[in-house]
Amino acid sequence: MAAAADQGGVSMYGRIAGGLDYVTNVGDANGNPASISRYSNSQWGTSLWGINGREDLGGGLAAVIKLESAFDTGSGQLGGPMWGRYSVVGLSSNKYGTLWIGRAMALPDGEVYAIDPMGMQATGAPTLHGNRSWGPRNNAVTYNSPQLGPLTFRLQASLNEPGSSTGRLLAGVVTWQDRGLLLKGLYEEIRDRDGNFSNLYGASRLATIGATYDLGGLKLYLARSQVQSDKSVVADAENPSEATRQDTTWFGVNYQATPALSLIGGAYRAVTDLKGDTGTLLALGANYSLSKQTMLFVTTGRVHNGANGVFPVEANGGRPPVGLHQRNAYAGMIYWF
Repeated sequence: MAAAADQGGVSMYGRIAGGLDYVTNVGDANGNPASISRYSNSQWGTSLWGINGREDLGGGLAAVIKLESAFDTGSGQLGGPMWGRYSVVGLSSNKYGTLWIGRAMALPDGEVYAIDPMGMQATGAPTLHGNRSWGPRNNAVTYNSPQLGPLTFRLQASLNEPGSSTGRLLAGVVTWQDRGLLLKGLYEEIRDRDGNFSNLYGASRLATIGATYDLGGLKLYLARSQVQSDKSVVADAENPSEATRQDTTWFGVNYQATPALSLIGGAYRAVTDLKGDTGTLLALGANYSLSKQTMLFVTTGRVHNGANGVFPVEANGGRPPVGLHQRNAYAGMIYWF
């Protein structure tokens, strides 16, 4: 993505993705399974465009803005409100870091990417998390630290939003990277408007730790994540069994087969605190770069559910009926500018 010049100014950036997608055993309104074929808009990554702005204030301090929108290449429609991903204004210092004020993407959204072998695709680490690792956070204050040797950290907080079911948010992430080793620890808590953790994937505690090791052409991944709510959980489509805790473990590899071709794969295992409410996801993919800006991709996966599991093979792709398994495949093209 392009960045605003250090001297100041405004720049535009974005990425555009499109392709085809196939998923088996998607439950219909009556709970009957069916296979579906459809246009693929954001399976590899969200189509988006944005604006970075920067004004040099002197003494290493700058005023900054960031505006970013998601959109659907199949329909041309915005994927939510205008500037639904970022609408921040803030200050940036070479010495003290950057402070944003406004709507910004959640810390898990960007940070889990680095420890997910599938790169946060629709089939990857977020798939079994019911969108808990994705999305923007409203009314947020976000701090991004400068590089402190091998260490960086980020903090995010927001207060209750009037009229919303979401209450206070607190989050933080620490990253340590030296040579080929990367270590990352993340915590985020979202409370409902009454101050409770009443939804496993909407108002809960999330903790994630992970590591990668780059051997030069071969990168290894290992991570573990936990979401936990309290006993006020109410059943919904994403958590019909009213589970109050889910542990997810994953590992995988990225292999740079040629300068243009990258082969990727991951295995993910989710277990809740209820018997039979489990899901195991296996994913494989290939990314082929035609240039620095244009890439072709193909991904396939399979999820095996326990007797009471309703985990999907693809985030936002439609859940299977209870206990059934799913397979999927999607392929397409993505262009960065």
